Amino acid sequence: MPAAAYYDGRTARRHEVQISVADGSLLIQGDGIQRQEPLSAVRVSERLGQAPRLLSLGDGAHCEVRDHAALEAELAAAGHRQGLVERLQRSWRAAALSLLLCAIAAFAAYRWGIPLAAEMIAARMPPAVSHQLSDSTLQALDHFWLEPTKLDAPRREALSRGFTRLHPPAEGGAPLSIEFRSSPKLGPNAFALPDGRVVLLDQLVTLAGNDEEIYGVLAHELGHVHYHHGMRMLLQGSAVALLLTAWVGDVSSLLATLPAGLLQARYSRDFETQADDYAAATLLANGIPPSRLADLLERLLARRDSDKEGAKGSKDSKSSSVGDGEMRSYLSSHPATSERIRRLRQADSRQSQQQGLVPSR
Repeated sequence: MPAAAYYDGRTARRHEVQISVADGSLLIQGDGIQRQEPLSAVRVSERLGQAPRLLSLGDGAHCEVRDHAALEAELAAAGHRQGLVERLQRSWRAAALSLLLCAIAAFAAYRWGIPLAAEMIAARMPPAVSHQLSDSTLQALDHFWLEPTKLDAPRREALSRGFTRLHPPAEGGAPLSIEFRSSPKLGPNAFALPDGRVVLLDQLVTLAGNDEEIYGVLAHELGHVHYHHGMRMLLQGSAVALLLTAWVGDVSSLLATLPAGLLQARYSRDFETQADDYAAATLLANGIPPSRLADLLERLLARRDSDKEGAKGSKDSKSSSVGDGEMRSYLSSHPATSERIRRLRQADSRQSQQQGLVPSR
């Protein structure tokens, strides 16, 4: 019979007892204690290392047993079966399976859970938060990389007027506004802020062959805004900060770190496809061929290749690459350009076939 320490549940006095199991009952004897309790009414704690196991009785009394082997022998002889949790804890197969399931759960959360949560939260982000984030991002850009635009007022007015006249797809929202800037460091570039404003650099305007190419870029950036791509990427990259923000209810720390992340954003292939499809639908709704955007992308590719060749022959290639916009060129933040060009031209061909201008094959 294993030795045990008995406590009556009313005082802190310790009683040395012996316990045994017979005829479906727990017997407790010793030091003036004589008890018999149905084993079915006794709660047996799980085994946890070398910690004493507790036999808890219905009236608050309990026994502490340190001789695990003797107790398990008594319980086994009485037909008492260990709980499922205890059996799993003592099984290396269950432990290995638990580790595998934890790894699968962590991967699923990273691959699907966090993006889904970011998509839902971004769609419900209060406009005040998006506006505050956009203001702080634009201020950071103006301080470090952007300069006032060199475009004259009539040119800016013409582009803004044409931009606001664009009819969005049926499911889209109306275009917002353009922020004109210049930046020799960033080169030909345009990017959307979370609140819908689009920053257009003089260098991209100069590179474009016509205004329809510019509208194609602006429509593409509005696609990112429509699907909340920028905010979703920032939330995915700031998942830990987001959880802390939700816990403490303070968004100031999150807003302080998001502008830097927005400047370094690199859209995924899926996001680029969505934004291109939105741009193609917008251009077609306004009688503009989607190939206008493809034309500008090809021109950007040619410029990038030319800049790389020039940098190879320059002794001061590092400073040359920064000056040509390698820090955050439009192509570096919008990858898979060749595939995008092919899809945009296919959208052009499909529209022409629907209109009967090109015979289908």
